[in-house]
Amino acid sequence: MKLFKTLVCCLFSALIFTGISPSSSITASAVGARYARADAKDIYFCERKDLSYALFTIPYTYCVEILSADGDWYYVKYGEDASLYKALYGYCLKSNLTPVDEPPENIYLNRPVTVKFRPDAPSGSLPVLGEIDVTVAFYGTYYSGATAYSYVLYNGEFGYIYGANDDYPLNEIPEPEPPTEQTVSGNKPNAKLITVLVLTAVAGAALIILYLTGRKRYFKP
Repeated sequence: MKLFKTLVCCLFSALIFTGISPSSSITASAVGARYARADAKDIYFCERKDLSYALFTIPYTYCVEILSADGDWYYVKYGEDASLYKALYGYCLKSNLTPVDEPPENIYLNRPVTVKFRPDAPSGSLPVLGEIDVTVAFYGTYYSGATAYSYVLYNGEFGYIYGANDDYPLNEIPEPEPPTEQTVSGNKPNAKLITVLVLTAVAGAALIILYLTGRKRYFKP
């Protein structure tokens, strides 16, 4: 019994020495990111969790704010209630969206565009107004086959105009950080755990030697 107690004490001493507690967890839980960046040009913002309800593609290198996750989808917010823009709430597929801890300086694309309206000519010889220029808020592009349309907001109403507006400035995408020592050795046996096992084995062997040595010392023929 004394030998067993001594062995247990040695084990706990080894754990304390290596900084490992019996209740410690080897892997840490991941913290969810608040934003996700569009790292592809075909990530659609949808009214529902269905690509049939796609409205426009998230501008490349810009972000959506993640509000919640549901299977393969994120429930997101895009845009702010400011200037010509209004925040939109909908869904994006997780694929090709990169969660980021630090969003870029320009989270959402702010790109007003000018649209020319041409009034219909009235009947007869009445005078006709010329083309009218109006400024609209561009959100993203919708592709139908080989044809592109821009999803815009004007005078409180959303709609499409013909053509894409994809010549906007891009956010700088940071280079991926090199893997840390902990990440590189993540799939290898834990060094501290190996140290504990080695120290425990050494302590056990030492106790056996001491026990046998003690018996020889008091052995009487």
